[in-house]
Parts: sequence; structure tokens; C-alpha cells
Amino acid sequence: MLDLGIELRVKEEAEETYSKAVLVAVKGMPATGQAGGTVETTTSSDSVKVYVADRPDTGDMDFTYNYSETNLEAVNDVCDNTQKDILIKLPDGTGFEYKGTIQTWVNEVSVGGIIECTLHTVPSVAPAYKTAEEVTALIATA
Repeated sequence: MLDLGIELRVKEEAEETYSKAVLVAVKGMPATGQAGGTVETTTSSDSVKVYVADRPDTGDMDFTYNYSETNLEAVNDVCDNTQKDILIKLPDGTGFEYKGTIQTWVNEVSVGGIIECTLHTVPSVAPAYKTAEEVTALIATA
């Protein structure tokens, strides 16, 4: 599956559905989780080190988008230090939904390069996989 058609939507927690309109065209999507670490539980009676799995880490989830005044204003509108619902829709219609806060900024710029921005999300829960049917039901039709 190609990356063509990844969609990002954001809504207030009290809203029932996500807007039909995409927040901003992104250039890709971050990993939807990270491996948990390990915790050493070795005692003096163990002949080898013993570990147990630690909690998985949601990590920060950063998206990149092309700078334009319109794009930056659209993203800035949802950056208010309150928790939001965030939906990533994949090209096949499936996706991931999570809650988190959002920040944005203009990235560094170099000669001959395009100006890009970062949409930085800090998840408060692990992203949950959604089927195509579940994603469709979450998005407004009008």
C-alpha cells in the first residue's frame, strides 16, 4: 500500500464526529507505538539476569506538512493546550485514533529546500487501531 491518501483529522473530545475536511495534508505518519523497555528483576539466586517487559511507550507522534499561511493557521487553530481526539486515516480506509495535545512550528530552512512545519502530538493514550467501517463512522458525511 502506498502512502498516497493519508488523512489527519482533529476534533474536540465533546464533538461526536470528525470533520469531513482533512486538517492538513501531511507528508507521512509516525509509528503508532514503540516497544516497551525491560525491567531487570535479577536476584542473587538467579544464574542469569532476569527481566520482565515494561509498559509500551506511546512516544511523541510528529507529522510533517508543507508550510503555507493557510496550513499553519489551520493547525494553529487546534493548538490550544487542551486534549483533542486525533484520527489518522490510512489509504485503505483503516486508521488509528488517540487522544493528545498538539503543538506546531516552522522547521529550520536551508537554501534550495522547501519550508516545512512539524505537527507535534503528545498522546495520552496508545493509538487504537480502527477498521475501515469504524473510521467511516467517525467522520461526518456533510
